[in-house]
Formats: sequence, structure tokens, C-alpha cells
Amino acid sequence: MGKKIQFSSFELDFGRFQLSHDGKPVPLEGLPLQLLMFLVENPGRLLTREQIADRLWGKDVFVDIEQGINTAIRKIRRALQDDSAQPHYLQTVVGRGYRFVGETRVEGDAEVPGAVEPFKVSPEEFGHAVMAAAGLEPEKLSAPSKDREPVRPPRREI
Repeated sequence: MGKKIQFSSFELDFGRFQLSHDGKPVPLEGLPLQLLMFLVENPGRLLTREQIADRLWGKDVFVDIEQGINTAIRKIRRALQDDSAQPHYLQTVVGRGYRFVGETRVEGDAEVPGAVEPFKVSPEEFGHAVMAAAGLEPEKLSAPSKDREPVRPPRREI
């Protein structure tokens, strides 16, 4: 059983990488879901845009981080039906970052002190998971052949 965090009528299942509302799955893409997990793991704590960027993309990634964070926050708010003007879950601290303000309840492995590590997926692991879900074999795409250059998936800007 993995960690599950409940807030209001939502449940965030870390083991299944899934958000549910009243027991029904809520569609939310990987990056916004990772950001929601990061925010929910730190209830009431201000997470700066820099901390969010480091967690989601790492240090050496060349994407429009500001737009990526804004888009992910917008998708989370849509999934949670949250209003930025009167937030129940995500509070914007203008010029600084975001704070999860919903009341949370933790169940599962998190009840054992020290048993739960924060959910972390490297950009490379996430990319491999996406390619595997699409039916591609990441190992074959990145393994160089003697007579050709390695084939890498195109870099996607957010």
C-alpha cells in the first residue's frame, strides 16, 4: 500500500500516481500531478518558483520554466475546481511561489514514522515512463549503434 493524502473530497494516491475526487479518477497530466504531489507533501509551506523548477526539471533543463509552472498550476486548479481569487487548495504568493492551503489527512505507509520518502521522479525516468506508456522502448531509442548516431526523442518545450 502506498501513501495516500486526502484533502476535502480528493485523494492523491502516490503509489498509483493518481488523483481522485469522490473515488473517481480525475485526469491530470504527469507534470501538474508531480507538482500537486510536491505541494501536498508540504502543506502550508511556501514553495518558491525556484524550488518547484528544481523539483520538476532539475538544474540543466532548457525549457520556459515560468510558462511551465504557470501552465501546471492552471491545470491543477482546473482539476481541483479551485479559484485563484479565493483558493481552497492552492494559494499564490505573488512574485514568490505557491502554498497548498487545504487541510490534509495522510494514510498508508506515511503513518509509520520515517517510512515514507518524498515522491521523486527524475526527468529522465519520467521521459522513459512516458515513452514506455506510448509503446516505445526507451532503451532502443537511446542505445547507440555502431553505424549510426543515437536516436533521441525530440525535446518538448512546455
